[in-house]
Amino acid sequence: MERGKLFYVSRFFVRLGVGRWRAEVPAPEGPTVYVCSHRNLLGPLVTLCWLPFPVRPWVLHVFCNRETCRRQYQSYTFSKRFGIPGPAAAFAAWAAAGYVSGLMKSLCAIPVYRGTVRIGDTFKETVSALRAEDGVLVFPDVDYTDSSSGIGEVYDGFLLIERFWRKKSDVPLHFVPLRMEGRAITAGRPVCFDRAAPWKTELPRVREALREEINQK
Repeated sequence: MERGKLFYVSRFFVRLGVGRWRAEVPAPEGPTVYVCSHRNLLGPLVTLCWLPFPVRPWVLHVFCNRETCRRQYQSYTFSKRFGIPGPAAAFAAWAAAGYVSGLMKSLCAIPVYRGTVRIGDTFKETVSALRAEDGVLVFPDVDYTDSSSGIGEVYDGFLLIERFWRKKSDVPLHFVPLRMEGRAITAGRPVCFDRAAPWKTELPRVREALREEINQK
């Protein structure tokens, strides 16, 4: 995976904003999905800036295309969430969309087509990334605006990566929880699916094991 110049330029300025963080996370030695809390954008900013190895983040697909990104910012982010008046929100959305969609391409983001018929494309691209030995990074918080250090309720759809992966490989897929405490990013114990156990019991077990590791003090 080769990140683009826009990522490195952006990382320089974002590091100035978020400050220095220590990352105690070993590089992946096999197919690995890192799981971290969003923390109202702090999680993505810190991990993508300070992890000592590149990863491919899951990103909602609307931010990976300039036009869909503009519509999202104009109809929700700047208008409803930030309360910016119509014309100003439209201009801000137009200005931001080109940069954000370009940045997603530069950092090799994987578009997440949540709730659409194209969700299969997300899993196929994720499996391709894992087969290429790239780490994948997921932020599954339901309440992504929660800025606390732990993680609350999570979407567990990302765990379907396991079902797509096992069709392609016998190598165990590791889900590695990341904790953000103080100014350090640390890795918890990897969690794997037991392929001999029923999926309906393994799914909640893995989900809750990841949550417990992330919330561990």
